[in-house]
Amino acid sequence: MPTLITEAERRYLAAVLARPELAVDAIEARDISHPGYAAVYQVVKDLHREQPDLQGPDLTRAAAERLDAPGLDAERLERLRFDAPAETELPFYVSMVLDGSTQRDLAAYAASALASSEGQDADTPRLNARHADLYQSLLDTPWPDQAVAAIAPEAATRTGHEELLVAALMAYPEQAKTLVGIVPPEAVQDFRCRVAYEAVASAGWDGDFTTDISLVWQIAKAREIAVGLGDNPPNYIEPDAAFVARLACTETDQKTGIDTAKHLLAEDIKVSLAAGQRVPLSVERSISPSSIFHDANQIDPHAPPSPQQQQGPSHRQGSTGGQQ
Repeated sequence: MPTLITEAERRYLAAVLARPELAVDAIEARDISHPGYAAVYQVVKDLHREQPDLQGPDLTRAAAERLDAPGLDAERLERLRFDAPAETELPFYVSMVLDGSTQRDLAAYAASALASSEGQDADTPRLNARHADLYQSLLDTPWPDQAVAAIAPEAATRTGHEELLVAALMAYPEQAKTLVGIVPPEAVQDFRCRVAYEAVASAGWDGDFTTDISLVWQIAKAREIAVGLGDNPPNYIEPDAAFVARLACTETDQKTGIDTAKHLLAEDIKVSLAAGQRVPLSVERSISPSSIFHDANQIDPHAPPSPQQQQGPSHRQGSTGGQQ
């Protein structure tokens, strides 16, 4: 089964096959863990250097002839090129390819240092090895076929409404300010929904966007951070990739997010009233500094910087409006 890192590598390679000029100088063939993808990448870079005008089917055919490798014929490469992601998604895949390469180098360095008894400091290579192993386990998160059967909660449940809210925000990220003004991320109760909502809202706040790979990656990292802080995030039967794919396919319109957010806010107010708590006009929700959602960059080191002129979704004060 493909993994998170091999799927990111496949998408990056597909983009390069479609537009070889997008090959990033910082990435070498050795940075790609999948041997077949690495071989194709090197050949495409060589061909583009030798024949800059070689594009499309001519490029994939020339690459296949030079490779002469089983399973990497011109038809397979052409299907890959046809499946190329949008150019705007490329930074996500470049970042993950480089992350994976860095962690493999760190693991090799740590193993070499541990095998050598010459060093005086044994703790550093041991910590490096532990860090590299943990990171590699995240990169090796299974990426199942998106035909995996959907495991959706009942629509009328709290989780069902939260999933619908995230699906609506994924479809209309420009509504981030409005939705966060009604339901801030810390009010979302389901762990995966909260991470996904935070990630999409943080990006949408600045007019940016996320991809399915990015969301699955951030959910995996958030889960490890939560465990490291002593929390116990739930174990889901449905794989994270299938969860994100299911939300991406959920039917929504421009009113879905607003209506769902208002419903969730009304639920929270009812709970507060039932508990005898005073509910201010603008519902305040504080975030503990130890929370994994206190700083979006703690979840995603490649997340866009927080807005400077107005507060982002993770540091909200009071209820704010926004543009749809």
